[in-house]
Amino acid sequence: MKKALFIIAAVATTIISCSKTTGVVNNPYDNIIRDIDTFRGTEPSATSLEGIHKNIFIKTCANSGCHDGTFEPDFRTAESSFNTLINQAPIKPDPLQTFEYRVVPGNADASMLIHRMTVDLGGNSGIMPLIVNPDNDYPIHKDKHIQNIKDWINAGAPDLDGNTRTAADFPPQILGVNARNGGVLQNRGGKYEPILVDANINLTLWFSLTDDKLSQDQLSNMKIMWSINPDDYSQATFEPLTKSPGQNLPGLYTGSVNHQWSYNFNTVGYVSGEVIWFRMSCDDGVNLNYNIPNENSMFFLKKYFAIKIK
Repeated sequence: MKKALFIIAAVATTIISCSKTTGVVNNPYDNIIRDIDTFRGTEPSATSLEGIHKNIFIKTCANSGCHDGTFEPDFRTAESSFNTLINQAPIKPDPLQTFEYRVVPGNADASMLIHRMTVDLGGNSGIMPLIVNPDNDYPIHKDKHIQNIKDWINAGAPDLDGNTRTAADFPPQILGVNARNGGVLQNRGGKYEPILVDANINLTLWFSLTDDKLSQDQLSNMKIMWSINPDDYSQATFEPLTKSPGQNLPGLYTGSVNHQWSYNFNTVGYVSGEVIWFRMSCDDGVNLNYNIPNENSMFFLKKYFAIKIK
């Protein structure tokens, strides 16, 4: 790397946090055909994507071994900066996982980019940028540069043509599936194995979900169907789920989570060793009739949604 303003220890930190074993890859945004001519003949606005890339990203962030295409965000060009920042999940989240995206159009406070430039995440990921070249004015005008980025984001984070994107709306995700018989929690054969239950009993199936925009009790059109074949629901029909105050039960990824949706299921007619596979459907206002699990889900999730007769 070039000479830096910081001490040798900072350089060592940068090498640890920036360098990767993989080489620099071709920039997939180099050949993007723009709608308008980019030549302006004057200095770009300091709060535009072009100005921010010229004054900050390319000078300060695209250092060798850092954001030069080695890993995202890719600050080699304005186009690659835009496409690897807007609505893109950060590689290294903050400890509280507060920030879902690197840049949220219209909301600088919710953008991880600003957080990374103002807060030390600890370990070897200090405040960005970690290294600044001697001829760079970033340390002197740091507050102004950061404010320019905030202004760009709060204006909708427009691209080089002035177009903006809305924040992505991801479909709901499952946090927990459990079953109770008369209030007694039913065990699994393993973390991702089906729930083990007796034949000829009444079960209450409980589901916990999360969504990036809504709380789980705001989800709608909640339904469930089941089959004896995890890949064939052609003969199955959906039945409505019931919303309740909730039950704190074991989670898929964490110790326990609040389960607010339930369904009463009877195992009469099923025999020992038989597996019943479930699938639920829900709406978050954008992703409609979204199935969990679905055809593209990994098999461990399909097993997690199943019960097995003991």
